[in-house]
Amino acid sequence: MLNVILTIHMIACVALVIAIMLQRSEGGALGMSGGGTGGLISGRGAAGMLVKVTMGLAAVFFVTSVAMTWLNNQANSGPGVLERQIQQDGQTNPLGTGLTTTPAPTTTTPAAPAPEPVIDPLAPATAPAASAPTTTAPASGAATPAPAPATPAATNTPDPVPAPAPAENGGSNN
Repeated sequence: MLNVILTIHMIACVALVIAIMLQRSEGGALGMSGGGTGGLISGRGAAGMLVKVTMGLAAVFFVTSVAMTWLNNQANSGPGVLERQIQQDGQTNPLGTGLTTTPAPTTTTPAAPAPEPVIDPLAPATAPAASAPTTTAPASGAATPAPAPATPAATNTPDPVPAPAPAENGGSNN
């Protein structure tokens, strides 16, 4: 039924285009022939007939469009192929792999061992916290100055500020 209506619809479309192209332009800016009196059909009675044919073809076009939409909605309102198969088979998998839709039993797996820490090769090197180096006193018995601390005092440096997002090139986001 849908194919018959589609065929009528296509014929009506082609005939509607031809009927519109045969009509005489009445001075509109979009007219192809410019509205001259030397057209293919120059009588006013023939123009009235073309107007009636055009109106009839437009009505056929409208009715077939609505009919095809209604028939298509009626055909697609029922369940689809997979839905029908699910309804027929109960709760089995529609792909036919034999699996059911019941949930799988839960099993507990042992926890994975913690991964070793990753050393970042680009991170600044930090000296291990070690005691001050030991030095031997000179034999002459002179007093030696106190050794300098091995590591500088830790300073709190703020995290780097992220760069602002690049600005758009003046275009709108429409």
